[in-house]
Amino acid sequence: MGICAVILTGGTPSGNHRGLALPERKIENVLDIRISKFEHETIMQIDGQKKSFHRAYSIINADCVEVKEFHTRGNTTLGFRRKSFGFSLKSHARFHHREKTESMKDFNAISLSMDDHYFKNRLAFELMQKIQLLDLFYAYTDLRINGKSEGIYLILERPEDWALKHNDSPLLIRRGYNHHIDKIKMAKHTEKTKARDYRKFYSQIYSSLHKHEGKELYELLSQWMDLDMYMKWLAFNFFVRNGDYTDEVYFYIDPSENRFKVIPWDYDDIFAGAPHEGVAQRKVRIGNKLIFSSEDQLDQKIVNDPYLYQRYLEQLKVVLTQLNEEVLKDAFENTYEELYPYYSTPEIISMAQYDVYKNPDLTSLKKSMDTIHELLSQSRNAWLGQIK
Repeated sequence: MGICAVILTGGTPSGNHRGLALPERKIENVLDIRISKFEHETIMQIDGQKKSFHRAYSIINADCVEVKEFHTRGNTTLGFRRKSFGFSLKSHARFHHREKTESMKDFNAISLSMDDHYFKNRLAFELMQKIQLLDLFYAYTDLRINGKSEGIYLILERPEDWALKHNDSPLLIRRGYNHHIDKIKMAKHTEKTKARDYRKFYSQIYSSLHKHEGKELYELLSQWMDLDMYMKWLAFNFFVRNGDYTDEVYFYIDPSENRFKVIPWDYDDIFAGAPHEGVAQRKVRIGNKLIFSSEDQLDQKIVNDPYLYQRYLEQLKVVLTQLNEEVLKDAFENTYEELYPYYSTPEIISMAQYDVYKNPDLTSLKKSMDTIHELLSQSRNAWLGQIK
């Protein structure tokens, strides 16, 4: 009997949560990693170091799949008991999200250890889908190690896979602070000379900010990037008060337009009281303009150049109009409905004790979501009135 047969006959995840009678939805995904006791203990150690593991197996929604490699990932979250992981499988696994099923060999499993009540990322992703800013696959899962739940995780399609494999992009860049390139990925078919051209596109975006202005700068930037899409992304970050987004974005070349578009990333710091750089620094750089963070030079130029700022306000109006009350209500209800079965399973929700927001329950989840919903509704109406 093969190892997969052994696992499937003798290692069904405990808790019987799949058969739990819940009033709304059942748990859609179960990801169970099978590793040695030593490897499990190594993962649980809180030392902030990234670690890789091989020779593992996983049960993903009742399918046994051999793992080529998986590793701990992230930065701050490496210091938490519940780690985030990156997976590379030897064959495709199926994940479900409502009516959609996605087959993936490579993906991330995010622990949401810093995500208040585990709803911020998922809520932001649906809202961005509504305004056509995001198309990555995402879904909640019960992540287990050797049959024991590690709590609520979010499965995420990797930006590089979405861009390079599914959309035939030749190149993808992750932007860091001070617009440094933190990571760059090229498709196998991309020639080195073409990659140099795309990197030049990226550098020209920032070098042009000191040489041009107004409509001329807008048209110049639009040759190298989808500036309207970028402004729409800025507007969304303003709407949800994203406290840290400067280094949480990918630039990828859209082959049909031969220019950069963006892939948003990491939304566990939304509804923040202040941007990453602080209110005082933000006011010095951009005053009281309708943008949340002032860390990036491109963003500063957009709001301080009258022509660019007017184009930005047009995108902000589009975002606020598209995210009407019906859309907001639907996104909040969908998020609550999907989280309900996880919160209703004691073994799963008990793992919240290791996260920033300890001991959440359905009452506190609903209260938090109702508060945020009301905040967004009021803010939306206020900003629309101000723009008009």
